[in-house]
Amino acid sequence: MAECKCTGGCASNTARKSVYACAGASNVGRMSLDMAIALHQANRYQMGCAAGVGADICGFTDAAKSEDNTNLLIDGCPVGCLKQMFDNKGITNCDHIVLTEMGVAKSGNFEYEHEVIDNLMKQLDEIGL
Repeated sequence: MAECKCTGGCASNTARKSVYACAGASNVGRMSLDMAIALHQANRYQMGCAAGVGADICGFTDAAKSEDNTNLLIDGCPVGCLKQMFDNKGITNCDHIVLTEMGVAKSGNFEYEHEVIDNLMKQLDEIGL
C-alpha cells in the first residue's frame, strides 16, 4: 500500500452512511457526482472518495469495507464502473443505483436540467435510501 499522503481537507459531516459517485464522462456521470454532493450537503450520506478506494490509498478501502458503514454507489449508466470497482475490491456492504434506470437519458455532454437532482432525491426517499 502506498504511503498515506492525505493532509485533510476532505468534506465531512455526521452522516453514518457513505455515498460514492461514478463521475463518468457524460451527463449522467456529472449527475452522479452532483447527486452525491447534494446527499452529503443534506447530511444524509457522507461523501466518500471513489478514486481513493480504487487506488487503495489512505485507508479509503478499509473505511468503505467497514461493517459499521453502508455505502450508496451512484452509477450513471448500466456499465456500472463504480459497482464493478467495489465488487473487485470485495466491498459488499453497498446499495447501488443507476441513474439511467431511474428514468434519466444518457447523452454525450455534461448538460442537464438541475431539477432532475430533486426528482432523483425524491426517488431515493421513495425506495428508502
